[in-house]
Amino acid sequence: MDAKARNCLLQHRQALERDIKTSYIMDHMISNGVLTVSEEEKVKNEPTQRQRAAMLIKMILKKDNYSYISFYNALLHEGYKDLAALLHGGIPVVSSSDGKDSVSGITSYVRTVLCEGGVPQRPVVFVTRKRLVNAIQQKLSKLNGEPGWVTIYGMAGCGKSVLAAEAVRDHSFLEDCFPGGVHWVSVGKQDKSGLLMKLQNLCARLDQDESFSQRLPLNIEEAKDRLRILMLRKHPRSLLILDDVWDPWVLKAFDNQCQILLTTRDKSVTDSVMGPKYVVPVESGLGKEKGLEILSLFVNMKKADLPEQAHSIIQECKVVECCHWGILTDLLHKRNQS
Repeated sequence: MDAKARNCLLQHRQALERDIKTSYIMDHMISNGVLTVSEEEKVKNEPTQRQRAAMLIKMILKKDNYSYISFYNALLHEGYKDLAALLHGGIPVVSSSDGKDSVSGITSYVRTVLCEGGVPQRPVVFVTRKRLVNAIQQKLSKLNGEPGWVTIYGMAGCGKSVLAAEAVRDHSFLEDCFPGGVHWVSVGKQDKSGLLMKLQNLCARLDQDESFSQRLPLNIEEAKDRLRILMLRKHPRSLLILDDVWDPWVLKAFDNQCQILLTTRDKSVTDSVMGPKYVVPVESGLGKEKGLEILSLFVNMKKADLPEQAHSIIQECKVVECCHWGILTDLLHKRNQS
């Protein structure tokens, strides 16, 4: 962690230790890959809330810039806006020329951009689908810095969200196409009040220093206007990712001259919005080889060591990236016994 970030954390250590509850904060940091489950247990073993907070901060002080940013974002997400403001001045700047992370092969620049934008980490069990990732990147490149829509569509469980995240997990692609960053919104099935809350949270994330307004937008139209101004003035050449869109009317709130990548089960959701539109279909299952690869990862075996029954399991449950570990291992166990 650089000196500026470390000093800022030390300066406000007492306020943080006094006020934060660590449980949800740690959930965010684990999902970002900056905190381990064993570290979480160590924090939980402390007898009081203040001691748990003190232990967590002690751990963060020994970590890197990415951990500071993850902690800052977790504070924002969990409603500790005032505490996050104390740390805002210490947010480290990560250069796009930083080298690759020795574990994942992903640069610090990519990790920071995706962490700040709320893009999910890779799932524990992950197989590459390079052809689809390339197709998504090619469609996004066609936007050429102009407003437009790229839709990833397919049945539930086919890996649309994983593919959307993987498409932006690329240093050169981010630098060339979206130097302004990436902003992820998990949409889901919403009513108007739920959509307003999503928009408010997004506007707060994009305007963390409150340079445009100190209050949240009061209705969807105001939120749409605020989002347009923020994307235009503070976050130009950035990508907005809308994950799991169900209803066409929801997209109208985001139809404001942005570059947007969305995932959905229904490719017609963009029929009511303006601008260039491109689609990337995703099939519901993986091929046999990919199916065997992901099954071997789930059950922690080499692909060559999988029993003969593995082939029929893949056919039976149409293995996809988000298959439940228990379902697969139970099936494999039953097949071995039969």
